[in-house]
Amino acid sequence: MKLTRRAVGALTVAGVAGLAGCSGTTSFSAEFAETDPGDTGYEQTGQREPTMTRTVAGQEVNITNTVTEYRKEMELSFFGGSSDIGVFAAFTSPQVEVAGQSLNPISNISNRELIERFQQRFDSMSNVERESEEEVESLGSARTVTKFSAIVSVEGNEVPVFVLLANFNHEGDAVVPMGIFPQEREDEEGPNVRQLMANLTHPA
Repeated sequence: MKLTRRAVGALTVAGVAGLAGCSGTTSFSAEFAETDPGDTGYEQTGQREPTMTRTVAGQEVNITNTVTEYRKEMELSFFGGSSDIGVFAAFTSPQVEVAGQSLNPISNISNRELIERFQQRFDSMSNVERESEEEVESLGSARTVTKFSAIVSVEGNEVPVFVLLANFNHEGDAVVPMGIFPQEREDEEGPNVRQLMANLTHPA
């Protein structure tokens, strides 16, 4: 089952943030965000620090983002078995300004724009539609969380999923928590993903 690794890779490496960076004369790094899975059934599967480069006013800028990944195996009726289709990722990117130019375009964009960038880099996702919006307490404040519906192609099957996504600034970083889960598991996984968002710590 490839959804988890591809989805998280699209969020981070392919650049939902749209940033660039590598070794340069100036460096900026985000702090990791993590969550306490509690009894949600999600397990941390890894952390990464994708780094890209930009040149601003003749100056190379090194920008290091972070992603913490979580997965959950669950039973799906049409698979006739279990699959790790439950995904939660906490992405962070430093708020950077060089020569009066912001190098963190995700800081002030909408959740709709974020999911569109994600979809552009994840060709197995289609039919993305905004469903609703709510407030979830995370890192000491109420955060706007948008719920999207979508179709994801998994092992030749068209799987209806929900995506819960937030984007906010905290302690000098843009923080983007995102959960993806099958629509048929909404009653269980919707509350679980909201709990993962509520349990975020940053810096970890």
